[in-house]
Amino acid sequence: MNSRFPYGSSAVAIVLGGMMLGTGGCRKLKSAEKQATTVPAVVASELDSNGLGAFPGAVYRSQAGSPIHWQPWTRETMDRAKAAKRLVFAVIAMPQQPGFQSVLASLASDPALVGAINSTYVPVLVDGDAAREIGLLTADLCAEIKRPLQLPLFVWMTPDGDPVAWIPVSKSSSSNVADLFNQSHSMVSRMWAEDSAYVVKNSGLDNAARRARISQRKNANVMSEQPAEDVVRSIRQLASFYDPASRSFDEAGGLFPAGSLDLLATAAIQPGLPADTRLRCIDTTRELLVDLLPSAMFDPLDGGVFTSRRGTSWALPSFSRDCLTQGRVAIALMDAYRATGDQRALEKALGLITFSEKTYLTTEGLFSVGMSVETNPASWLWSVEDIEKELPPEDASWWIKATQMKGLGNLPSEVDPRREFFRCNSLGIGQSLTEIASAQSQSPETFAPRFDSARKILLKVRNARLGPMVRDDCSHAAATFRMVSAYAAAFGVTGDDKFLKKAVDLLEKARAAFAEGPKLREFSKDAPKSLGEGRAFIYGLALQAAIDVSAITSDDKWLVWSEDLATTAAELFTDSEFLKECPDDAKIIDLPVTDLVMLFDDSTAGMISFAECRLAERGRPLVKTFSELATPLPTYSVDRPILHTDLLQATIAREFKVTVIAGANISADLKLATERLPPRMIQRRAAKPADEIPPGMVKVLFSNDKSRLVSTVQALQEAVLPSNPKL
Repeated sequence: MNSRFPYGSSAVAIVLGGMMLGTGGCRKLKSAEKQATTVPAVVASELDSNGLGAFPGAVYRSQAGSPIHWQPWTRETMDRAKAAKRLVFAVIAMPQQPGFQSVLASLASDPALVGAINSTYVPVLVDGDAAREIGLLTADLCAEIKRPLQLPLFVWMTPDGDPVAWIPVSKSSSSNVADLFNQSHSMVSRMWAEDSAYVVKNSGLDNAARRARISQRKNANVMSEQPAEDVVRSIRQLASFYDPASRSFDEAGGLFPAGSLDLLATAAIQPGLPADTRLRCIDTTRELLVDLLPSAMFDPLDGGVFTSRRGTSWALPSFSRDCLTQGRVAIALMDAYRATGDQRALEKALGLITFSEKTYLTTEGLFSVGMSVETNPASWLWSVEDIEKELPPEDASWWIKATQMKGLGNLPSEVDPRREFFRCNSLGIGQSLTEIASAQSQSPETFAPRFDSARKILLKVRNARLGPMVRDDCSHAAATFRMVSAYAAAFGVTGDDKFLKKAVDLLEKARAAFAEGPKLREFSKDAPKSLGEGRAFIYGLALQAAIDVSAITSDDKWLVWSEDLATTAAELFTDSEFLKECPDDAKIIDLPVTDLVMLFDDSTAGMISFAECRLAERGRPLVKTFSELATPLPTYSVDRPILHTDLLQATIAREFKVTVIAGANISADLKLATERLPPRMIQRRAAKPADEIPPGMVKVLFSNDKSRLVSTVQALQEAVLPSNPKL
């Protein structure tokens, strides 16, 4: 945690549980400050009980019954803190980040600690996913104290919203949460009691300095003067991070590499890119699929994908999941299938959609984000003896072989150096159903029920180990719009009309639930603007979903809506040389927070840039001031491609654009073929008289000013999908 209280030359800096605080000797209060302390505190009745029950969102609903008097992240709460003359004790958590439940449970289990929190502070729970600017701010706060980003984050702040002190609480420290809090609480509360006016003043100055630093950082961004050349260089650099000999992907971190996989796969088949670059991308895409598809990151029991891994191997996942990740990985796998033809990638992608429908579909017919619950990793792991006990002998043998289990365990020593999981195995299917069936001398059709029976037996055992899991039934805009795009992508690669219908129906429901006039909201239920008003990230996802559906349906109404969304987004989020994440009427902390890096998901900057490119090619450009923020390629994204794959992908679509223009009276087959093209990398529109396209024909425009007229499905595919000797 960090706080700066420079009480003069006698100040001494000490560290308590990661919190840096300045301490000094006794200070004489100014007369005005003494007089201020005589104004009586007024504690509103709302602060005498837990105030979360009426608000939407998985984070708030999980803590609505806590004995801590948690308050929502609203201006009214901050005003009540000011009237009560109390500091705010805020906990920033995200439903996708497991661990906050156990941390908050530790706080709530100690009656003395609960009493101290309720009587000393105004405790505020912040959903860092809904109030996304606060979630993004945690990275800056952790960086200031030279700590890696960890959630939840404890933040003591003034009623003006200025951070005073903060400390990230990791999973490893969850056993001594009370000690960490008490050490920090003792120091912070004493400082506030001794000189609250000085704390307010000093924290305000600190936040002003923070505001200046963030502003200087964004103003220092240098934009590429040759984006086409730079994006090619960046793609090559990304591909070079992968080493097929060691099966390692440098700088990939622990998250599932959906962004990198998607960028490499789409670049592999994008017309106009240099042939050697496309070949490098297709090779790397294939190698990544070899590593990922049979790994334990894909759960063979229920079909979901895990968000991240523990350590450096895909053999040991983090065992946390959320809907946004399922949809994002599904889209990346379908793009990888387009590039490689690897049927396993398509099967996994469609499995993720099925898993999402079973796990995250709400009673409203929308999707929830899904709250990741912290679980014991051992509950997800198996010994050979476990399998032999639960399955019939004739099934145990092939299951053990197919999942690459071993008697001593299949976890690499580097991910379990202390042998915490000795003799344990994670489950990843290394063989296809056809291969497993062939080894049993059966056809896939005959063997499939047998495989499914074994899967269900083991899933039942694991569910019993994990215990009851609370289902998130709170409809969530970001998750819902992401699933619209996943359905659209599934229609594109399969041609199955059921996915087309699901995409259209879900987008219709999403528009009805999350649109309030021209604006969007995060939840389908009413909430204060600071909690529920749509952030720029939501508009980015909604724009992508609406344009995706317009591409697969050729229905202009979705294009019109996307243009309306873009206009509203320009009004809400455009600042001088700055893409704001939070609209002004929802902001509580006065900091210029922007989303330029893929920190928790795709970045707002990347999605808005992509939307600008797609709308411009359809003759619906963004407002100029908004477009000028969205189109440049910052040089920092070129140097660190893994953190900016979405922005790089948008730049490829812009600089190496392919536009399909459909003439009048084209055949039904040709129309369907245009609608099934990659929806984001290949733009499409209906012909105008000035295009001079003969009836029944389609014109393909390329970035080098060349064009090609086609009249058949095969000719269209040959025109837009470059030949690759390795495909």
